[in-house]
Amino acid sequence: MKIVFFGTPEIAVPILEKLVQIQDFDVISVITQPDRPVGRKGHITPPPIKTSANNLGIDVFQPKNKKKLDEILEGTEADFFIVVAFGMIIPQHILDIPKYGSINIHYSLLPKYRGASPIQESLLHGDKETGVTLIKMDEELDHGPIYLMKRIEIEDNDNLLTLSIKLTNLSSQILPLALEDIYQGGLEPIEQPHKQATFCKKIKKSDGAIDWNLSAKEILNMIRAYTPWPSVFTEIGGKKLKILKADIYEDKDNNTPGQFIIDDKILKISTSKGYFVPKKVQLEGKKEMDIETFLNGYSSLIKSSN
Repeated sequence: MKIVFFGTPEIAVPILEKLVQIQDFDVISVITQPDRPVGRKGHITPPPIKTSANNLGIDVFQPKNKKKLDEILEGTEADFFIVVAFGMIIPQHILDIPKYGSINIHYSLLPKYRGASPIQESLLHGDKETGVTLIKMDEELDHGPIYLMKRIEIEDNDNLLTLSIKLTNLSSQILPLALEDIYQGGLEPIEQPHKQATFCKKIKKSDGAIDWNLSAKEILNMIRAYTPWPSVFTEIGGKKLKILKADIYEDKDNNTPGQFIIDDKILKISTSKGYFVPKKVQLEGKKEMDIETFLNGYSSLIKSSN
């Protein structure tokens, strides 16, 4: 089976590598986003999937727009296009090129959480389960009929990293089997219940700003969803404070949301419901530190913030 693989971020890499390992599949090329500046110094950096494809000896193409994508794929003969977090809406005439269609791997239980940030959305909402959905792509966002859906439990200690790894591993297991079934005519897609669709947004840096009028549990879910990026932060003494790890106390006291309280060597921050208790933080311009180290050196910032 000839496959063209479309993908960009790290979560796509294990899926590509799994396909390459299977004798029945021939990944003839990889399509990914252009190299972009990364980090404070803006070093031009290739997407993770490009690095992986280069190491595997697969041809890589990086179209800047849909016109270039058209030119790259003109005359391509493939059985499947596989799309994993590619980062560009693909026109229908391109999706129709492969003999058996274009398959998208989406990290939610569609039609729930269509869009760019389904893993983050499930963590923000405190969901107890999520999963992987394989769809036959059409031009609308995560809209096509469903070939296969597999569910997994979201554990209380799961965060963006751990849940991404679980979903990627699950995808690597089910995709090859699904492709074999589609190729042999044993798996037909079923239309999504579109009226039940919900959508998630593209995340902005500002989404990590804490609103202390939320509950302690909701803010903890932000850390699970937004670490390492865009990170979760507040302002204290005129400086940005990232909160990297925290606990919560489900206290019923009627304290003013956003009040910082030092209790022995513990920092408690009141919310609309319960106390938020930072464990690891990073002050603007400083390295990560545990909360005891932070309180020893910067407790004056807390007093100036209350």
